[in-house]
Amino acid sequence: MNIRHLSPNTSRLMPRRPETPSAVRKAGKHAQHSLSKEDRDKLIKRLRSIAHLFDDAVTVPGTKITLGWDAVLGLIPIVGDASTTAVSAYFLWEAYRLGASRWTLTKMVWNVLVDFIIGFIPLVGDLFDVTFRANRRNMKLLEKELGKHSNGR
Repeated sequence: MNIRHLSPNTSRLMPRRPETPSAVRKAGKHAQHSLSKEDRDKLIKRLRSIAHLFDDAVTVPGTKITLGWDAVLGLIPIVGDASTTAVSAYFLWEAYRLGASRWTLTKMVWNVLVDFIIGFIPLVGDLFDVTFRANRRNMKLLEKELGKHSNGR
């Protein structure tokens, strides 16, 4: 008995990698349109909770200042800023899957880059994390974009 014939050919089971830029765009469009209304709503709710947790989860007693995990993890040099940027990158990926326009995604990437770069400056970056809320800004941009799409359909 030859075991080689019993194992499945996994190359047929794997999706093919798009080879041209137009195929990549087509695959991206398919990923955007494959989400059901229920999945889109769950995803938007998840992104709202991420924005809340990372930007304004806790109010400093006696003030109107709110802090999130972005400001707390930003206190850890390099690793903290890198980890919060990874969460923001996930946020961007999901915004793309939801169908955000290139212009909106560009603004969102700019917000994340500003937060990441200034976050590396000791003390100034930590204060900046408290005032500049990249995830909350990105959520507002995404909701505005999705509002345009839902009103235009």
